[in-house]
Formats: sequence, structure tokens, C-alpha cells
Amino acid sequence: MATVSEVSIPFVNAMQELRELALESIDADLRQTLVKEAEKALGILSGGGRPTEKQMHALGNSVNRILGAVDVAILDGVDAEPVSMKVAECLKQFETLRVGSEERRESGSESDATFAVQEACLSRDGDNLPNRILIVDDEAENRELLARLLGGDTYDLTFAADGQEALQKLDEADYDAMILDIEMPGVDGFEVLAQLEGMGSWHHMPIIVVTGRSGDEDAVRAIKGGAEDFLSRPIRPALLLARINSCLEKKRLREKAFQQHFSPQLAREMARTPDLINMEPREAEVTVLFCDIRRFSTISERLGPSETIDWLSDVLGRLSDCIVDSGGVLVDYTGDEVMALWGAPKEQHDHAERALQAAVAMLQALPSLNERWTEKIGSPTEVGIGINTGQALVGNVGTHRKFKYGALGTTVNLGSRIQEATKKLRCIIIMSQTTRDRLPGNLAVRRLSKVRLRNIEAVQELFQLMNSDTESDSFALRTGYETALTHFEEGRYPEALVVVGQLLVKNPHDGPCLHLSKRIVGAMAATQQGDDHQSPEILDLDNPNM
Repeated sequence: MATVSEVSIPFVNAMQELRELALESIDADLRQTLVKEAEKALGILSGGGRPTEKQMHALGNSVNRILGAVDVAILDGVDAEPVSMKVAECLKQFETLRVGSEERRESGSESDATFAVQEACLSRDGDNLPNRILIVDDEAENRELLARLLGGDTYDLTFAADGQEALQKLDEADYDAMILDIEMPGVDGFEVLAQLEGMGSWHHMPIIVVTGRSGDEDAVRAIKGGAEDFLSRPIRPALLLARINSCLEKKRLREKAFQQHFSPQLAREMARTPDLINMEPREAEVTVLFCDIRRFSTISERLGPSETIDWLSDVLGRLSDCIVDSGGVLVDYTGDEVMALWGAPKEQHDHAERALQAAVAMLQALPSLNERWTEKIGSPTEVGIGINTGQALVGNVGTHRKFKYGALGTTVNLGSRIQEATKKLRCIIIMSQTTRDRLPGNLAVRRLSKVRLRNIEAVQELFQLMNSDTESDSFALRTGYETALTHFEEGRYPEALVVVGQLLVKNPHDGPCLHLSKRIVGAMAATQQGDDHQSPEILDLDNPNM
């Protein structure tokens, strides 16, 4: 070997000793890596003279691979404790070589490699969801080392061999974090940061720069360019894992904020790339749903504050699950009422069907809730659900202090009024004409009436989703009621009364039939008295006497 510079001798000696130790007795894969990288480092320094910046970059890569290989081997159960002490010595000598001084870092009694593996194991505990990480490095050995270190169920890894490939992969898929090298051919790491900053959509994706470059100027440039952190090789795997987990934890906190309104999948996407979804208010066709808990005041008075909160939390929590599970946005709680919407922030062509799916799921959730609460509250938990579809202003309707995704406009107001109509018509699920038009034609839906609703100028046509034990009963009740309703709207009151009377014999507690029979009798009485100024075919739900 040619004469090396005096400043490089301690590092060279440490590397030679590591190579000899590795050849003696060690795991075959680890031995191969240590010998290969030690010989590579010794070859770099064989030319003599103080190492150049490029040579220091290459030496840093070799030391980094040695450190990672030892830590991964210990994690795999290999007895690498003897060699780990020599690796720690190589690291110290490399740091001395890099700063050009004889200062050495203090080391603890426990081996750095063992500590790194313990940290790596701890960082993986309790994280069951794989985070997608893009690793960008032009050297295959570095990519392979990171793959071994980050492998398993904790992370879903994708690799890019240069900056251009990284940008292409970012254009094709979403990632939770990126590990980025700086010195690469073609598009380097700084250029990747610059292009991502210009794209804007990746503003919230944490980027950790891992590079052989160590100057403060490079670190400042990377951080200003949008990197979350800057680590110089050689790095401890435990340190890298800690930085990755710290970044991902911040992302998880953003996800939790979005999960107040959105499904976990959408919340995760928005935490990754929030600019993909425009939060500024915009016009969109949506379906809104309002669900009200019946007899809340009476029940809360009976239970008292503490148990009322427990009951309400259980009920609203289960109803909210139904909304989120169907891809809806949980907009708000207003006392004992919950509001939701579908069709935004991402377009959903089947938003009306999703809303109805959520409504049905809510009804299916009531039996289990009643098993827990009927005895305590003295009656079953019951709800009323109103659904409406139409154009609305959707987006962040909160303030600069509190984010709140929701919808504004007549569509929302009408949905709320339809929910109120469920009380007077004694139905559980009622929808508007616009919602009905967007649902399959074979649904068991009953046309209820033309109505006037509070603070809604236009006359509305309302429909009920039938809830009968058998399909035949549902069909007979639905067709019979609609026949009676048509007779009534056309002024054939006796015929209407006959049909609805027959229906009430078999369905004495059907709310719409009871309400229609009352209207028929009232219209007949008004006709006999010559009072023809009213429009009996339109049910005025804005009238408190109705």
C-alpha cells in the first residue's frame, strides 16, 4: 500500500484491524460487507495526501454501510459484539479525519451498535400501518442497506436511483416521507428539492437528506430548500430511524386533525398532499344528511349529566362510524344532531347512494346500542334522518382559528328541514326528489307528499325509504299509499279515503297513512263548507298546527 497522509493513518489502521477481525470468525454476509467496504476505504486512501471532498464522500458511504451492516446483523441475531467495538473505533477515526483534528467523541460503555438496534426495535413497536417511503440514492449499496434496515411491516419502501426517477415516482404515487441523497448524476438532490417546492403539492411530505456531504452551507441550503432534516454519512441507523419516526409522527398528528371530518384513507392522503384537495369554498353537487336523536331532552333529564354524556357519546360515535365507513365527511355535531356530506372534497359520483348506505347502517346499529342503553334510559334509542342532494358551497367554512370542512347553501338548509319533517310524518328516513332521482329505481321508496318546509320557498316532493319486515308488505303499503295520495291530489277524496282506510287495517301505526287520512278528512270537510281557497294537495309543514 502506498504511503498515506499522516492525518489518515489512524483511520487506515482502524480499517485494517477491522478487516482482519472480520476475516477471522463472523457471519458470512456481514464478513463480506465489512471486508469489501474496508478494502474500498483503504483503496481510496492509498494514493496519499489529504483526502479530497469527493474522497471523503466515498469514505462516508463505506463507513455508513459498515455501521448499518453491523446493526442489521445484530438485529438478525448475529453475535457481532466483538466487531462492533472496532466499528465504533473506525467511526471515531473517520470523524477525526473529517474535521481535520485529533478530537475524539466520547463513547458510552454500551456499544453504539447494540444501542442502535435497541432504538430501531423500539421505534417499530406499536406502528401497524406501513408508511410509504421513497429512498433516492444513486449507489445501489446504500439503497440495499436502507432496505435491510427499514424492511419489514413498518415501512413500504420504493427506490429511485437518481433525482429524475424520484420526480417521476412522486408524480405516479403518494409517499409519506422521502430519504434523499444530494450528490447524484443528472438531477441532484438540491434540484429535486427545488422542483418539489415549485410543485407545491408535496409541501407537507417530510424529506430527510442523507448524504456524504457535511458542510454547514449544504445543510442550510437543504433545509431552506424544504428538507426536514440533514444527516451526514456515516450515520447511525438508530438516529435515522428516530428522525424518520419523528417526521412521521408529525404527519400522524396532521392526519388526526383531518380525521375529525374525513375517513382515515382520505385524512392520510390530505396529510400527505393537502394541496391536491382545494379547501377554498367552491360549488359542488353533494348529498347532505342530518340525523337527529329522538326524545333527547326527556332522556337527558332522566339520566343526569354524567350518564347523558356517556349515552350521547356512544350513540353519536356509532353514527359517525357509519358516516366515515361510507366515505362521508363528518361535518358537525349540533347537540343531539349530526350532519354529514358526500361528494366533496373529492368527487364521488355515487354520493347519494353512499348517504343512503350510511343511513341504513345507522338503523342497523340501533339494536346493539339499545342492548346497552334501553334499560338505563327507559326506552329505545330512535333517530330521524333527512337526506338532500344539490349544489352547495363546500370547503373550509371555519375560521383562521379553527378548521371546519362543511357545506353552505339552500341544499344544506333543505336537508335540515327534511330531517324535521320525519317527526311530523313519523318516518325514520326521508329524502328529497333530487336525492331520489340519483338512486336506483328498484329501491323500496314511497312518495310521501308535496310539502312546504320552514323557510324554504319552493314546494318539495318528499320520499321515504321503506322499512318493512318483508318485501311484499313493503310493496303493498307503498303502492297502496301512492294510489291513495294520487286520488287525494286529484280531488277524489272518497276514493282516497277508502284506499288509505284499507291500508290502516293492516298497518294501524303507519305514520304517513295516519297523516294522509287526517288530510283527506280535512279536505272533505273544507269542500262541504265551501272553503276552496286552500291547496290540500300540498302539505304545509311550516304550519305549527299540522
